[in-house]
Amino acid sequence: PTILTELERGGIVVYKSTNAGGSKYIAECQAAGVPIPPPIFGPGWNFQGELKEEFISWNSTTDLWRYTSTSPAGVCLALPRSPSGSNQASLLGVICLGTETSKACFWDNPSGTSFTKGVPVDISQFKGGFDLVANGQGVCSDCHAGENPFVVHPDTSAFSGLTPSLKPGSWYDPLVAASWPQNPGPTGVLNGVASNEKCDSCHNQGYAGRFPDVSLALPGYCSSVLKNALDMSFPGNSPFPGTMPPAGSPARSEYNNHINKLIAACDNYPSVGEVVDVKFPDNPGLISPPQVIDPLFACASMIAVKGAIYNAKVTLFINGSAVGSLIAHSTVQENFTVPNLQVGDKVTAQQEFASATSAMSAQVIVKDHQVEYPAGLPAPTIEPDLIYECAETIAVRHVPGAIVTVYSNNGSPVSGSTSTGWTAFWPGIRPFTVGQSFTAEISLCKDTSPKSADAFAVAAPPTLPAPTFNPAAIYPGQQLVTLENLVNGAFTTVAEVGTGDLFTLTTPISWFPDADVATPLGRSILSGDVLSARQRLCTKGPEGETPPAGKCEELPAPKIQQPTAGDNFVVVTQAVPGARIHIYDNGGTELGDGSGNVITLTRVLIAGEAITAVQQIGECTGSTGYRILVGKKRK
Repeated sequence: PTILTELERGGIVVYKSTNAGGSKYIAECQAAGVPIPPPIFGPGWNFQGELKEEFISWNSTTDLWRYTSTSPAGVCLALPRSPSGSNQASLLGVICLGTETSKACFWDNPSGTSFTKGVPVDISQFKGGFDLVANGQGVCSDCHAGENPFVVHPDTSAFSGLTPSLKPGSWYDPLVAASWPQNPGPTGVLNGVASNEKCDSCHNQGYAGRFPDVSLALPGYCSSVLKNALDMSFPGNSPFPGTMPPAGSPARSEYNNHINKLIAACDNYPSVGEVVDVKFPDNPGLISPPQVIDPLFACASMIAVKGAIYNAKVTLFINGSAVGSLIAHSTVQENFTVPNLQVGDKVTAQQEFASATSAMSAQVIVKDHQVEYPAGLPAPTIEPDLIYECAETIAVRHVPGAIVTVYSNNGSPVSGSTSTGWTAFWPGIRPFTVGQSFTAEISLCKDTSPKSADAFAVAAPPTLPAPTFNPAAIYPGQQLVTLENLVNGAFTTVAEVGTGDLFTLTTPISWFPDADVATPLGRSILSGDVLSARQRLCTKGPEGETPPAGKCEELPAPKIQQPTAGDNFVVVTQAVPGARIHIYDNGGTELGDGSGNVITLTRVLIAGEAITAVQQIGECTGSTGYRILVGKKRK
């Protein structure tokens, strides 16, 4: 356990597999904060209805049953499947998720047996954990992958109102055998792909959930979940036309760039990268462009840019004319206020740093929201809807660029312009009290949406955890940090132990990326510095602390997603916040140099070639890099 803790403090992801079955597996799940359900079909379980849109066993009658637990917090779903007209469940899988620990456990009825629907059956009668491997009963985590373990069909009456309760606190971790997939991901393959409509506009953290890394051997997810949802793998006589994109969305063809990228990742030969020693020279004249965050709609007055290098000068252009510049202090999002956009406007961005000027970013063309939403602007949502007393901020998910108006207790409106499709707001009545209600509406041009559903503030937790830094270690030259393990809406104070408090921030979610420590500190992090963080809501919690900042030579290699042939970008999956990521080909030629999760390259990549990523913070450049082969399609 001590070694495990030190690995995790050092930023190394450790998956905790199991070799237990039967009662030992149940005990392991319980210890991991996963609820253990009472007998299925018995008291505590609720029948949610029949799944008419079942696309895995589409010729069976499939019911949905739910059990909700408060201690530990979590939910279990059971899917009894039976031949049409039968009351015998020949297939009965049970998945239980600890929503606070984000751990999940899997059980299935013993092969060759069936249970009578409605007759209580104890979980001990099921096969779980390593027993599923020993009995050859399929590979649960091959299909049940992604942000949470449940594959939920949209617009399904049986799931009505359930979706918020099915969300884990973070990327879920399956408690399964080591030989099974350990829920690789989340994928970043869509981050650099231009598309009229984006799958990840819904499939993102905190909303519909991110996709798994389909390039890392998830054939079940690719064929049985992804392709079936897209109606690409159904038997010829299937009665169901797929679920994605959901009803009411633009035509599927509008999503094709994202769909094709996911399918290409599924069909690639996977490659695992390796850490190598590097001595590649920096090309001082090369930096990669930032990216304009799309979509953009007419009448919007704010535009966001991501991927800027810390302290770079970023300039925004509309139809070739500069409309504003700023000095970047975030790789995630920098906002520009602009005159109201017009349909057809072409928006680009460029950055300057040291002696280099980037190429112009890919252009984003402004669209008409009435074409996108012919039935009118959709109502926004309060997201997340877990809001605590004593907090002062909430978040609204909405059409990007709209003016959002937030109401508290049906009054006290507060309005503001937006750039992206998710925005934090400070309502007119704060701090919040238990039972306080929140709604929101949006407007764009002359259109106004319906109001969102109400969200209500609930009692704050009696104790707060210590915030954590991700990664836990810090390095000389670092300017930004990412905070996690936050309570929604808590006020988090960050300090440098030898200097004192630096700043206090609040966010309506449980994490905060790119917190700028260098500006209040007056310098970048130095060797020996120690950062601490403490949060308060109605009460104060304990401090979380980093180890002392190490030396430059300890800066590790970053990690990137395996790219595919034809890509002109790479996706960064692990790096020090704010780091510059240098990308080199096998001959040592630098192809990209930028920050954030997408690095644009100077050329497209070739199948089978090796590329290497190296990270730099301040004047400190790592001595090791992460090398991986560009994917090629399976024949």
